[in-house]
Amino acid sequence: MAYHSSTQSIKESPMSANTRYADDSATTFNFGEFTYDSGSRLLMCNGAPRHLSPKAQRLLHLLLVARPRALSREELYDALWPSTFVCETNLAGIVNEIRRALGDDARSAQFIRTVHGFGYAFGGEVASAARVPVVSANLVCGEASYSLYPGENVVGRALGADIVLSDATISRRHAVITIYDGDSTFLIKDLESKNGTYVDGTKIGHEPVSVTHDAQIEFGAVVASIVFRKTTTTKLRMLNLTELKRQVAERMTTP
Repeated sequence: MAYHSSTQSIKESPMSANTRYADDSATTFNFGEFTYDSGSRLLMCNGAPRHLSPKAQRLLHLLLVARPRALSREELYDALWPSTFVCETNLAGIVNEIRRALGDDARSAQFIRTVHGFGYAFGGEVASAARVPVVSANLVCGEASYSLYPGENVVGRALGADIVLSDATISRRHAVITIYDGDSTFLIKDLESKNGTYVDGTKIGHEPVSVTHDAQIEFGAVVASIVFRKTTTTKLRMLNLTELKRQVAERMTTP
């Protein structure tokens, strides 16, 4: 049996923008011996990373944000596979992936609780740290500017996107921009959008493409560019360490 996610289900879902992302300002979640940072999409266990696929990262984040409320299977399908036909076992497989990473057991769940006949909920005690607004860059579209944080930034028309662009040529999940803290290059890939993503006039695919800060990006009909906050550090990074030390020494000895 398969489930089909539709635009109508989004509008009618109780997981609205006001409830679904009410605690989205908290990006670091501490529970048990684990820490999950939704900005960098990293799950750590006592300081050691635990691998999660992108879908598992997204599901864990949704459950953490919605806690203690249980999320229905319909809500989760809609968030993870928007407007897509998928097998019902796909969701169970991702839940099992998270449980393996957390050392959790479905029969005596400490973190991921099954709500039989409905969906799933996060059942552990969580301490959340508020987002520190470390903005690495801005996505500029005309007169509008959107903050970009280190890690993945999803661009799309859906309310669940990190950067919401309401233009009709933008798909619900259109593309993803990956920013590396302290660097003026970034990765961008298309998320199988209807009208495509272009970099300097060339259409890109679902494989990440490395892009420099002066590139022109097109999401459908929306033209954008990336402006990095710390542009003055680019020149310094091009100098080797010896040269940098020499320049510092000269400045210190100059009267």
